[in-house]
Amino acid sequence: MGSPRLSRSIFCVALIGCVEPIESPESSAEQAATACADGPTVNGMDVSYYETSVDWVAAHDAGIDFTFIRVTDGVQFIDPRFSGYWAGAKAAGVIRGAYQFFRPAEDPIAQADLLLDKMGPLEPGDLPPVLDVEVSGGLSTDEVAANVRAWVAHVTEKLGRPPILYAGLYSWHDLTGSADITTSPLWVAQYTTAPCPNIPTPWTRWMFWQHSATGSIAGIPGSTLDINVFNGTLDDLQSFTTGGTCGDGQCSGGETTDSCPADCPPCGTIAASGGTIDDGDACFVTGGPTPYLRHVSDGGDQGDLIWTHATPSATEANFAQWNLFFAEPGRYHVEVYTAHAYATSTRAAYVVQAAGTPTTFVIDQTAADGWQALGDLDFAARGDQWIHLADNTGEPVSANAQLVFDAVRLTRLKYDQPPPPAPGAAGGCTTGPGAGLWMIAMWLGVRRRRR
Repeated sequence: MGSPRLSRSIFCVALIGCVEPIESPESSAEQAATACADGPTVNGMDVSYYETSVDWVAAHDAGIDFTFIRVTDGVQFIDPRFSGYWAGAKAAGVIRGAYQFFRPAEDPIAQADLLLDKMGPLEPGDLPPVLDVEVSGGLSTDEVAANVRAWVAHVTEKLGRPPILYAGLYSWHDLTGSADITTSPLWVAQYTTAPCPNIPTPWTRWMFWQHSATGSIAGIPGSTLDINVFNGTLDDLQSFTTGGTCGDGQCSGGETTDSCPADCPPCGTIAASGGTIDDGDACFVTGGPTPYLRHVSDGGDQGDLIWTHATPSATEANFAQWNLFFAEPGRYHVEVYTAHAYATSTRAAYVVQAAGTPTTFVIDQTAADGWQALGDLDFAARGDQWIHLADNTGEPVSANAQLVFDAVRLTRLKYDQPPPPAPGAAGGCTTGPGAGLWMIAMWLGVRRRRR
């Protein structure tokens, strides 16, 4: 009897409460990297010559809708099963993508050209190729990062779209120093029973997750198969493929600013040095009953603002949100504009979503006639970040408190330096407490079981 068809699952995101004015519990290093799926997911696998045979029709019938197939290990080894598996997946209707195990000490352009040659031109329905980054080859983090960037840039130029990067929570930092190459979607590796993976900085979202190296599926001998999921629906996955809807000029099919900026351009971009979003800008949106949103033109930043009455309700009715899309990741000083003529709320709760972590700052809007600081936060490159302010502050109706929605300002804090090492701390050791991180990384499965 064949394996039962794998069910598509939904991973849920838990809402995290915040206290004023400190960061929520999710702000710890590992918790901040936790990223759940946006909703439904699609099942897939990745294979190489370690899988001695694959019945693609049986695997597809059992629930495998996509696959990644190894094409080479650097420039020295071409996977002998790639061409057969590449054709077999296509014939069975399994969405396919090729991946290359990266050897940083070898010429990155030669490796990229070898992959492109063996893969051939992408056909409609194919996924962009993947660079599998797992070893340093004896190079420094800066050297590894530079060679990864060279490979990505070369493949992007040849294909007209970014490739995918395969990385682990700890290995990406260890190998590249957490290089920001978030123009490429993330395929994260972590073997865990948790419903959501931990992802490496500076990504805030994963597109693929390799969550098991002990899978078993009909049509493939053994129980050591790498099992993956795609973050989205089957329609979303098909839209992401070559010839999918990305690039058709319509923001649809699950496309987002991050996954398809060509079709879903950002409302605006915070420059590397920072920027201001006023209540009249495209990145500012309001919600709730419009009669309770009062627009005035005789106060506030740039001479205008919006206000509404604060409420003691448990749920929000009217709100404002400033959507943030950053040209570069970094630490930014966050301020909001409060005008005395209209701001009378003393419990304005600004929720700032930065790099996947929500932080709530509760301020007295009457405390300053102008700019007030919320705090300093680390933001990721690109979008899916915001500042949100709602009317349910908890203030009684009798207070008649007015909550102001106006401008926010973000200023880049440059030249941040890490704290100095503790007295007596040794560097360059491979034993002692530092070695424990490696063992934890191995236990969590952030390194691939095999090449």
